[in-house]
Amino acid sequence: MESTRRPRDTAREMSQEHVDLIRRAYERFNGGEKVPPDDLWHSDSEYINSANDPDPEVHRGIEAVRKQFKKWVDIYPDLNVEPVEFLDKGDRVFVWTHWTGRAATSGAPVEMQMAQVWTVDGGKIRRGEEYYDRAEALKAAGLSE
Repeated sequence: MESTRRPRDTAREMSQEHVDLIRRAYERFNGGEKVPPDDLWHSDSEYINSANDPDPEVHRGIEAVRKQFKKWVDIYPDLNVEPVEFLDKGDRVFVWTHWTGRAATSGAPVEMQMAQVWTVDGGKIRRGEEYYDRAEALKAAGLSE
């Protein structure tokens, strides 16, 4: 007797799980959980600011990553990020984002777009990288336009 069930596409399912994880991270950030939580991030994770950022650093380890996120939120307490597009490639997820907020001291608005490329390992975020150039981010994610 032949099975009528289609074979599972485990690579596709895993990629969707990665996208779902990253989507949850954005939802939680926008919901007020502004520092990376242990259940979503590896303890030895890293976050890499864009080379074009005024502060182009690599933040290694969850405490350094949290410190960087806290720095953003201290400057822009109402910082919000809208993920506009998700593309996945294996363990990497490309996200085009739209950021808004107001500076705490001056009230000056911030509005920008940038890409973030996330690497997922074992169901948690291992690495985040930011890019202001979409093509560069797609290349880093193993994708192309």
